[in-house]
Amino acid sequence: MIRSVEIKGLRGIREGKLTDLTPLVVLVGPNGSGKSTIIEGILIGASPLAAEAILQVVRRHEAGGSGPAWLLWRAGEREPTEVTVVTDFGKPRQCKLNLERGVPEDQTYITFRLFQQNSLFASGYLIGVKNKYHSHQPTNFTPLEDVPEIHLVEAYPANFQKPLHELYTKAVQNGRRKEAIGIVTEVFPGVSNVEILTEHGEPILHFVFEDHSVPATLAGDGIQSLLRLSLELAASGGGVALLEEPEVHQHPGAIRQSARAILAAVRRNIQVILTTHSLELIDALLAESKDEDLAKLSLYRLQLKDGVLQSSRLAGPDVAFARTTIEDDLR
Repeated sequence: MIRSVEIKGLRGIREGKLTDLTPLVVLVGPNGSGKSTIIEGILIGASPLAAEAILQVVRRHEAGGSGPAWLLWRAGEREPTEVTVVTDFGKPRQCKLNLERGVPEDQTYITFRLFQQNSLFASGYLIGVKNKYHSHQPTNFTPLEDVPEIHLVEAYPANFQKPLHELYTKAVQNGRRKEAIGIVTEVFPGVSNVEILTEHGEPILHFVFEDHSVPATLAGDGIQSLLRLSLELAASGGGVALLEEPEVHQHPGAIRQSARAILAAVRRNIQVILTTHSLELIDALLAESKDEDLAKLSLYRLQLKDGVLQSSRLAGPDVAFARTTIEDDLR
């Protein structure tokens, strides 16, 4: 489990650190307070595939017209970007990023070096030319101890997300078919099963009714958001799941189901770190939590001032008592 993350020079965070992370971490704060950057920093710092993690973060911001340079603080004009994560084993891993301008001018290099306990053990790079990328991934980069895998679950549609049928297949392979189907049938009235069918030779996840089936992609955005979240968590074999605003597009009933799926993952020893703007999701997590779940919860209220991350931490049992002040951060 990741216990702390320190960021220097990543996107809007010039410097900042979060410590005492727990199995379930909730990040709240106004827009521009560094929530997404923390999620992305953890992904880059802890991923067993650094080049893929960096590329995923770069692609998340392409739609806004920002290139790879803006992954770094003030487009890499100053010192290198550094992300350091520490797990329960107490061994820090650090990823240092540098920006280099290429020839022609529209070519950008992002190089990265990976350190374990201050010793360089791997390096690689990402090259971007007009939103097309090529990367070199070191072969000797192994997962962090106690973090066998780490993945980012996004509610927003993205071309690089895994298809739903692949997530369902992995969930079944991991022995959680019943869990995945149970969430779908409870939230989507009339659905009795979930199956992978083919159309023109292509596998597609279908919702199965008594006398027909429909592709899951035809469901509303809220159902798809909950379905992806549930399948991602069910498919996970351990490690860390990073959730970016899981409540997006969801109605109150689906938010309650999302809270149940999140807590079920935490009970299977998956660390969940999420950002949210939803007081309803926080209320649902509290309502669905047992005493032992609350002991695993921590909430961080975030602010950014001149690039410096400021945070205040609430332990799980104290979150309900601070509901009014938390609401101020969400609205």
